[in-house]
Amino acid sequence: MKSYLDLVPIFARVHQKQNRMTIICIVLSVFLVTAVFGMADMAIRGQKLQVIQSSGSWHVLVTGVNAETQAMLKARPEVTSAGGYAFLGDRNGFTVAGKPVQLAGLDKETSEDMFPLHITEGRYPEKDTEIALSENAVFSLGAGLGDTLTLERPGTGPVRLNVAGIMEGTSSMMSRGSFVLMFSEDGFRHTVPRDMYDSSLLMKLSRFSNMQKVIADMVKQLQLREDQIQQNGNLLAAMGQSRNSYVLQLYASAAVLSGIIVLAGVLMIASSLNSHVMRRTEFFGMMRCLGATRRQIMHFVRREALQWCNTAMPWGIGAGIAVVWGLSAVLKMANPSQFAELPVFGVSWIGVGAGVVVGLLTVLLAARSPARRASRVSPLAASTGSVHTLRPVRMAARTSLFKVETALGLHHAVASKKSFLMVVGSFALSIVLYLSFSTTVDFMHHAIRPLKPWNPDFSLASVDKTTSLDPAFVKRLEGMAHVKRVYGRMFAYGLPMETADGPKKADLVSYETHQLKWAEESLLAGSIEPLRQPGMEVLAVYRKDSSLQVGELLQLQVDGVSQQVKVAGILSNSPFDSQAGVETVICSEELFRRLTGQTGYTVIDVQFSKGASDETVQDIQTLAGREAAFSDRRTSNSEARGSYFSYALFIYGFLAVIALITIFHIVNTIAMSVRSRIQHYGAMRAIGMSSQQLVRMILAEAAVYAVCGTAVGCALGLPVHRLLYGSMITSYWGEVWQVPYGSFAVISLIVISASFLAVRGPVRQIQNLSIVDTINAQ
Repeated sequence: MKSYLDLVPIFARVHQKQNRMTIICIVLSVFLVTAVFGMADMAIRGQKLQVIQSSGSWHVLVTGVNAETQAMLKARPEVTSAGGYAFLGDRNGFTVAGKPVQLAGLDKETSEDMFPLHITEGRYPEKDTEIALSENAVFSLGAGLGDTLTLERPGTGPVRLNVAGIMEGTSSMMSRGSFVLMFSEDGFRHTVPRDMYDSSLLMKLSRFSNMQKVIADMVKQLQLREDQIQQNGNLLAAMGQSRNSYVLQLYASAAVLSGIIVLAGVLMIASSLNSHVMRRTEFFGMMRCLGATRRQIMHFVRREALQWCNTAMPWGIGAGIAVVWGLSAVLKMANPSQFAELPVFGVSWIGVGAGVVVGLLTVLLAARSPARRASRVSPLAASTGSVHTLRPVRMAARTSLFKVETALGLHHAVASKKSFLMVVGSFALSIVLYLSFSTTVDFMHHAIRPLKPWNPDFSLASVDKTTSLDPAFVKRLEGMAHVKRVYGRMFAYGLPMETADGPKKADLVSYETHQLKWAEESLLAGSIEPLRQPGMEVLAVYRKDSSLQVGELLQLQVDGVSQQVKVAGILSNSPFDSQAGVETVICSEELFRRLTGQTGYTVIDVQFSKGASDETVQDIQTLAGREAAFSDRRTSNSEARGSYFSYALFIYGFLAVIALITIFHIVNTIAMSVRSRIQHYGAMRAIGMSSQQLVRMILAEAAVYAVCGTAVGCALGLPVHRLLYGSMITSYWGEVWQVPYGSFAVISLIVISASFLAVRGPVRQIQNLSIVDTINAQ
């Protein structure tokens, strides 16, 4: 042995059982960090894949620029790929067989690189008179591969187009009921008059660049208008490249959660190391007797902690990677269409890096206090065997309220303020961590709207957005096979309305029985019941810029007639969006007919039962004819279910990991606290304490930790939960924070149960040892 540090591996081999719990504690801390960061990384990857499938992989779209400006944009070093793009919506006047169509033009390379458009039959259009037709238009337009379509527009001559390919429709395309004719870029320019569209450029930027800074620089250098720049907001948000205020709030919330995870790891390891050092006070005192300095003792403890890292970190990182692999495999099995590109055995280097860095950081930080404590051991105390009596007894255990064994347990728990604060702090932090992460469950339920019960699988809408759909059509749809539920809504858009804050605009919407029942889940204030009675009550939908209150009287102008209604309730959200500055007011069907005199529906929604197929949709379209526009939301619903499942898998995975580590941490902390006093317990047994009294004493000590830890955890966790809830949910949906009784009950039950279960092992060990062995235990 050339150095005192050579004792570290020797001591580790001799005391493997004593070191086992500390090593497991480090393994779990590294596992927690690796698993949480790894799952977050894989969740972001999955979200990016879903965004790319629904809206494409492009980052920036610049419109209204000439060829020279496009060349300058393409030449920028941050631009990795770019391609021309042209688009006209379905209000451009172009029709096929009397139905509005959308026109798009881009080259094959740009389509394959930046858009989720897949040719299922035929090929991509190459000639000026060739098109690729979206799948949803095949039945409606009565066209197929190789057929010829006539594109018409008032004021221009008809254009004959050949269908060269059939392309798979995206979820947004299907949900809007849009029919798309895809040209090559040259074919689009040849077909569409130049004054009807602006030249546009799609770009992908380097993922290593600051995209927002690059976009701002483009605007400044080329003197572009803000409305000429369109960002793929969802994709940039998933990449962490968005400056959206709400997205930045989510980033801040993630940073808070990450900080709590790191702090939890530090306290977990520090508590374990403190107990480990306390058991070896005599050993460090003997090292001082042999000439070791305080600095050398501190180096010894730190080297020992790093030695444990060599063993613990690979296991923790490996376990974290295995969990991420398992969750990725489940996602691919549950929804292979959306997560086909998600690697099952992919390694999240973010998770691995976080595990390594945070593992080393937490171990070194956690080792500081135990190292200092070990360096302060007096050589004299070690040589005289009085290391356990260095701390003077300032106050005896109070036996006036409790029996002596219970009083001793309470006294042992609070005897060392530092130890007590560390144990209680680590228990409390576990509760704070659990409560903080539980806000992500509420965020998931608010963010994924298609999982709401009102979400339809298929919709029919009035072509001119009037109440032109026959109510009798609802009965005919209800009688069809595989139709589970049918419900309609009437709309009156942009009605003038007088409020307490002055004149505004309002969209008046009718709800029938099913929708009123579903609205109860979104009720922020007031009541739904008045709308079920014949009266003049309405509901208002929450908006950030809205001041409508329950009980407020509104004056609606309908066909020049002023009619007064009363706000009975405020809803946090609704199934539809309104224009900026326009209030959404909901009433019963009876009141809508009374106010407007209209009887028909604007929108009819259909929910399918199992077994519904494309033939079911085609039957509905045939039945409706040309009286309605169609919106097929089956694909978008499937994507939403996949998104919900992926979120749920990762979020509940986070909570499960936190709960399991909380249980082990509590068991380990109490077990090591008991073992650090094993000689004291042996002395107590020697002077007559029974095994039952010993159990009650240790239970009392555990109860103090559990009760105080739970109280402190709630005191700290509830404000953090409220802060995160307000940042993630209230600021966007208006949902008022409420005490999370369910989450609090779950984590409190875990903490208290684990605290009492932790006593069983150490007590059995002490009971199985003889009194002499207990006194001499190391």
